[in-house]
Amino acid sequence: MTASGCQLWMSEQDIDYETGRQPALENLFTAPGQTVGHPDIYSLQLFRSGSVDSAPVIRLDSNQQLMLRFDMIGEGTRQFRVSVTHHDPDWSRSPLPPEEYMEGFPEAFFGSGTPGRTQRPSYRQYEYRFPNRDLAFTKSGNYMIHVEDFESREPVFALPFFIHENEGNLRSSVETVTVPRENLRTRDIPNSTYTYPDFIDMPRFDLEYYFTQNQFWGRTLQADIWDTATPGEVFYEISREQAFTGDYEVRSLNLADVSAPGGLVREYRPDQVPPMLVLREDVQGLGGSGGTPGGSRFGRPDPDPDARYGNLLFRFQPQQPVGAGGEVYLVGDFNSWLLLEEFAMPYNPESGFREVNTFVKEGSYSYKYVLAEEGRVQDLVFDDHFRSPRQEYVTFVYYRDPARQYYRLLQSNTFYSN
Repeated sequence: MTASGCQLWMSEQDIDYETGRQPALENLFTAPGQTVGHPDIYSLQLFRSGSVDSAPVIRLDSNQQLMLRFDMIGEGTRQFRVSVTHHDPDWSRSPLPPEEYMEGFPEAFFGSGTPGRTQRPSYRQYEYRFPNRDLAFTKSGNYMIHVEDFESREPVFALPFFIHENEGNLRSSVETVTVPRENLRTRDIPNSTYTYPDFIDMPRFDLEYYFTQNQFWGRTLQADIWDTATPGEVFYEISREQAFTGDYEVRSLNLADVSAPGGLVREYRPDQVPPMLVLREDVQGLGGSGGTPGGSRFGRPDPDPDARYGNLLFRFQPQQPVGAGGEVYLVGDFNSWLLLEEFAMPYNPESGFREVNTFVKEGSYSYKYVLAEEGRVQDLVFDDHFRSPRQEYVTFVYYRDPARQYYRLLQSNTFYSN
């Protein structure tokens, strides 16, 4: 990752030409293969049960579970198929067949759901907790959960999660430095000390170490500096050339009540279904928007059956003109940080703003405006630089098991910048 953004690319398998819900541009906010393939899916969440802001990381052979929760807009109930795939740290498929990393059944099923008590629009909320009796895991590593429609087998979405073995111990911290050549923006250098278990003979060759900032799994970086001089320990970090942006900003959306105009809502139009909410303008340099990006990348949609949806109109005015080949996109918790064509923001000459609208459920969310230009996504150009928000980091330690020929995820922890 660089200060100006990240490389994007496009392939045939990344695009669903019928639904348009797959990302046309890979922006590295999300893990390769992470998709939302159904136009009626909203308020999608995956977190460790009991901790809504947590990363989707659990311990092998424990009582910990993940909670999958989402809404489907429309009448009636649906049934879904669930399957999982095992992956290497770079999200390529591991060589393990399903019977090697799972016990139970190759597919599980759930449905019914809880109907929302609002009719504007109607929706049904679904929840699924796993591992469970039907879907259990015997190996650690990176995983992807795939949800399909039960009857048509149409892909609905795919999301990443992680299972670690709790082998060894981790201590982590963050060094923050200021970079004058980058307009005094700060850079974060996360580091960790790993006390490894006795079965590791050659930590310098057998182990790999990774860091992720703010649960943007597609931006995971492999540590390129490590020191094994202390017996039983390895210190690892990323180099200054790879350092994360230390004052990475997001904007905050707190939508407690879609029927109460005021605050962030400039105009309320209850005659539409769902009601239209015109948000106050986001103007670069005037918003004071430097919110804290830590926490889940799914936000906190209200799980109460009485929670309602609004059709939110986002309006943004950048300081500098956007070139003819550039496009501004809205990304955020409410669209799983996928860079989708339907969230492009064309300029509206009548209002003088770039605009896009989307369904959002009552709750709290983070979002950001990014620029796609000349084959790159630039996600820092619209920041306001008003404050230095705290950043969240997750680190992973993998062991390439020579006997089993797959990457075991030995340990993981979450920590924060100052």
